[in-house]
Amino acid sequence: MHDTLQPTLDLLDDGLRLYRREFPRFALIVALGAVPAIILAMLIIRRPNMLGSGGGILALLLSALISLPLGVYLMGAISRATATALRGEPVALRAALAIGPLRLIGMGCYGGVFLFVANMAVSILSMVCFCPLSMAMGGAMGGIAGTTSGSGTASAALAGMLNVIAAVTFVLLYGFSLVLSGATYSSLIFSLQPFVQGNLRLGAAIQRSLDMTFYRFGANLLVYLCASLIFGVLAIGSTLAIGVLVPLPLFFLLGAESSIAQGISAAAMLVGLTLALPPLPIWMALLYLRRSAERDGDDLAVRIAAFAGSERIG
Repeated sequence: MHDTLQPTLDLLDDGLRLYRREFPRFALIVALGAVPAIILAMLIIRRPNMLGSGGGILALLLSALISLPLGVYLMGAISRATATALRGEPVALRAALAIGPLRLIGMGCYGGVFLFVANMAVSILSMVCFCPLSMAMGGAMGGIAGTTSGSGTASAALAGMLNVIAAVTFVLLYGFSLVLSGATYSSLIFSLQPFVQGNLRLGAAIQRSLDMTFYRFGANLLVYLCASLIFGVLAIGSTLAIGVLVPLPLFFLLGAESSIAQGISAAAMLVGLTLALPPLPIWMALLYLRRSAERDGDDLAVRIAAFAGSERIG
């Protein structure tokens, strides 16, 4: 278990270390996509009646339509910046954001199909595994509760313990479903790396993506799950910390009904979520570059060259 988990933990630690080192540039890339969301949130809070109008509904539909290509574009830009930083070169925002429109359309189409298939696989897995388990546990809890239905103190204590066990089980299953959903998005970002790392043609990038997705799939799945778990903790922590602590003085001064305080609170929560986003594409870019080196034999070529230049030969 230690030998299996340690490379994953090292990769996650390397990604966080790289994020701390290049924090201003990574945060600026994600902020470019967060600005429209912050403006839309503040407009909705300032004018809540806009949601019932045709213009408001149209704006929400348009924002939902552009969210996927915009997210794909930002994840690709962060991945390109990660590769640049790993080569020891300064991260240039212009080079990181230089993803052509045709390539972006190809990434969006392929990413949409990949996400649909991955979500179907996760849904089938959830139905096969979680539904029978939930039904079995519910039946067991109901049977035990029926046999212990009494008016004594022991029966009440046992019923309370069963309720606690049921609540903990529900929270664990729900948390695992969230981690599994996050792992789906991690695999999506990993599958899009051939489109942004290098200059492969569209067909070659799709073939490379499929090859790398199933190369060492078990080890990659472990990275997806661990990255999703840590990302969820970071996202919740940063969102609550910034979204609650920053606007708290305004709520005291202006009141909870103030539209200004509510708008700043929503903007602060989006900023907190924005700051937690870069580690996920950084981890997937690191994983892709390492898997590519393993599959293509780059590390083996370096070791052979080092051995050939040593004193053991000649």
